[in-house]
Amino acid sequence: MLSVTKSIGIKTPFVYFVDPVSAEIIMEFIEGESVKEKMNQDVALQMGKIAGLLHVNNIIHNDLTTSNFLKVGENQLVLLDFGLSFFSERLEDKAVDLRLVKEVLYSAYVSICHASFSKFLIAYSSVVGQKKMQSTLRKVVEIEHRGRYSRLT
Repeated sequence: MLSVTKSIGIKTPFVYFVDPVSAEIIMEFIEGESVKEKMNQDVALQMGKIAGLLHVNNIIHNDLTTSNFLKVGENQLVLLDFGLSFFSERLEDKAVDLRLVKEVLYSAYVSICHASFSKFLIAYSSVVGQKKMQSTLRKVVEIEHRGRYSRLT
């Protein structure tokens, strides 16, 4: 999944070696700072673009949190941890990705959550299109109304 994602223009670590017998992977070490510590509206824009690129290519990351992005240099994000990722065209799966981003922003970055999620969505829609973004957001609302989500944001 790292290689496929890299091929669509998203920065990910380079995989040097895979040994399925011993379950060993050797990959590039990326020098950078966790977005978890550097979250701001510019980062939210970049995250939205990356999420959009994933989704137009039917890649579901399934763990799109600020902990899985590294900020490299002044203006580049690297996406990490594809252990839960898969391919899907399902709107539900894409909405779950967005729901997690929203939940992370609203729970960990309270003072900037509204503005950051708005920036995220602006960038996301610039990639997937306004109509698809609106459909995905309607599905996010549907997911939020299910029993396992007790707090709506």
